[in-house]
Amino acid sequence: MNDRTHFLLSCAILVLVISLALRPQLTELPPQISVQESNIPQEPSLNSIQQFLEIEEGLTMVSMEPALPDQPEIKKNRLHLNRDRREFIPMNVVPLQAKTNRKPATQTSAVSAQKPQITTPQARQISSRENRQLEQFDSNASSLIDQSQDSFSRGLLSLSDYQLALNIAYQSKIDVGEIRGAKGAKIGQLTAKQALLEQAVDQLKMLNQPAAHRWYGDLLHSRLMLAQNQYEIAAASDNQYQKGLALREINRLSEQYYSVRRQELQVGEADLNEYRRAARSIFVANLETNSFQRTQQNDLSNLADFTRQLEGIQKAVETLAERGAGLGRKDLVELSQAQLSFAQGNYYRQQKDDRRSRAMFEQSQQHAKAAWEVRMNTYYPNGTATLHELTSAWIMWRSADTELNKSDTSTSVKPDRDLTAGLDRMLNLTSQIEDRRGRMASDISLVNCLKDSELLTELKKKSE
Repeated sequence: MNDRTHFLLSCAILVLVISLALRPQLTELPPQISVQESNIPQEPSLNSIQQFLEIEEGLTMVSMEPALPDQPEIKKNRLHLNRDRREFIPMNVVPLQAKTNRKPATQTSAVSAQKPQITTPQARQISSRENRQLEQFDSNASSLIDQSQDSFSRGLLSLSDYQLALNIAYQSKIDVGEIRGAKGAKIGQLTAKQALLEQAVDQLKMLNQPAAHRWYGDLLHSRLMLAQNQYEIAAASDNQYQKGLALREINRLSEQYYSVRRQELQVGEADLNEYRRAARSIFVANLETNSFQRTQQNDLSNLADFTRQLEGIQKAVETLAERGAGLGRKDLVELSQAQLSFAQGNYYRQQKDDRRSRAMFEQSQQHAKAAWEVRMNTYYPNGTATLHELTSAWIMWRSADTELNKSDTSTSVKPDRDLTAGLDRMLNLTSQIEDRRGRMASDISLVNCLKDSELLTELKKKSE
């Protein structure tokens, strides 16, 4: 054997020995790779099955965690939740009694998972008789809204009378909804009222004509009514930002409204009632501003300014009465004095002077009652007072009586009986009216809603 052959044989033997030596290591690697490959899909597989079962069975997890990338701690939590699968309680199944070996913390978490399914408590049960009454009240309020809107659109109802009708009608609807326990009743009704006020603003914009007296003042008044309603909606929804915006608009419009009415009064285009209403808008705007900014200490000076304005109006009415003018008629003098005494009663109440405050409210009540009586017994039978004028005098009488009864020492029930008797007399008058053309239907519905408001007050007291 030559050297070449010997070298090749040695190389072959060396290769064979090396291959035999390395063969056990290659056979051990595949099992390690297979173990790693089998561990990788295990957790995603368990999670996908768990999610599928949760969807199919309607299970609710105690802690809903979003899908995140696989991390060691997340894997551990997920595996722990998968092992405690018995802790998940279906939302439509009453949970069984907890086992003795279960931890109290687990019981608490399992019970808390059912909180989203708790329904709101049911409203107070209303009897069938009360339900029929509420339906009638709501129907009367709807009639007043429709009839007053029709009368206003035809020019038969002034803007201030239209505002009074809407306020009483929608307040009745709000009271009905609250007694029934309807959620969001106030916001819904105020939103419906907002649409009617927007229509009123649009209608008044169309009356911009040279012969339209007091047009601009009425337009400002309608915009002020719209801003006031927006403020009520914001207050009902507890939206402080919207309240601030609406209050800013109220302050701006009330100043413009008062300025225009004052100029109109000087040239004889506005009467004292319109001027008093404009002055009161300034007073109310300042009052709401102080309440919003929590500066109620300024209310006293605000009341003093408003009272001085009412004193000036009272002197003007008395001067007209002395000269025998129609604007100084006895009922107007009494109502003017009732307005002044009412403001003075609030002024003394703000000063914590209860004795003088009660005296002023009592005077206001007496003057308003006298105005209503002279209209009912003298002017209405003679045809010189309308049903709406009777109603407005009764409302002033009712307001003074309400403030008087707020005092602790006022225990007399006779004024309440007189008020009820007066309202019943107006109801008897409405039942005798056959011709309901023009604005008469709206005026009759207003009296009916006033009676409904009295009955609603009694129902609200029962529900409390």
